[in-house]
Amino acid sequence: MTNKTNTIAQTTNLSRFLMQIASLVLFLFLLSCEKEETIDKVIEQSIELQIENEKFKLENESFVVNENCNTIFVSFIYDRGKNEPHFIFELSITKKGIVRKISYTRFGESTKPFDTPDFNLRGLLSVNNFVYDESTKYLNFDFSGELLEVETNIASLDQPQKRKKINGKIIVNKLKATTCTSFISDLNFKTNTYTFSTNHHAGSHDPNLKVNPYDFRFYSDNGYRAIIKFSKDLWNLDKGTYAFEQNTLENRIDLEKYIGIFRATQLLWVRDIDWKKFQTSGSYTIKEQVMINGLKVTKGEMNLQVYDNGMLLYTVGNGKFEVVGF
Repeated sequence: MTNKTNTIAQTTNLSRFLMQIASLVLFLFLLSCEKEETIDKVIEQSIELQIENEKFKLENESFVVNENCNTIFVSFIYDRGKNEPHFIFELSITKKGIVRKISYTRFGESTKPFDTPDFNLRGLLSVNNFVYDESTKYLNFDFSGELLEVETNIASLDQPQKRKKINGKIIVNKLKATTCTSFISDLNFKTNTYTFSTNHHAGSHDPNLKVNPYDFRFYSDNGYRAIIKFSKDLWNLDKGTYAFEQNTLENRIDLEKYIGIFRATQLLWVRDIDWKKFQTSGSYTIKEQVMINGLKVTKGEMNLQVYDNGMLLYTVGNGKFEVVGF
């Protein structure tokens, strides 16, 4: 009887041991599978976003990110259910890292979106560690700062707007490139103290104006605007260099600085009281006139001296402009 009992006990212990071994093998197998899945998981695109104290992260999810006409566009709708925030986020930035616009609209919280300021965007927002590889289409950058609640009431333009803190990081391993069927006007230059980089522009032709019916306005991300004023379309100028003085009325380039409060309107309302006007003299050179995607594009260079009541403030050398004509 004793031998039989010992045999049963030994068999039971052996079974338990074998079950433990099997469980361990199964655990190691599952762990190995998890590791393989982790190793095999490739992050093609990701967004980390923080709005005030709320953090969001999207990896390999279906959000729009592409490049078109020298601008990179990112957008997504965050909708994870009724207990989660529901909002839309949009961002556009040049391939050189100059933010054109960021917009955040939270549904159910406010009908007004929050945007980057109309002018002097860099006064509230910064972009760091920007990398865009044209050949591989790799994109990586961080951004941080504040957005403003959009104001569409003219009577409230001088009242401080609500703000939201924002920061984020975007990584894309293979940015989708879209064929550009248009052309974006651009103007950029460096002075002895700052860099002018266009983040949006506008042009107009008013045949009722006797002086300079054509003007092309370029707004920088740091609160300046350059205005090319002409008696005729740039496309109709002969190639060559033209000079102008401070008191020249026609065919000149002016520079102004934004001195208004931070505000976002989505309409880019421009009021004279918000801009400090400088006096300029210098020259511009028409170097090339070419049709691009059916548009009349004039390319040239400029040199400016910028004065404030007789005092020389800035010297601009070899500034570049590319302007779509009418």
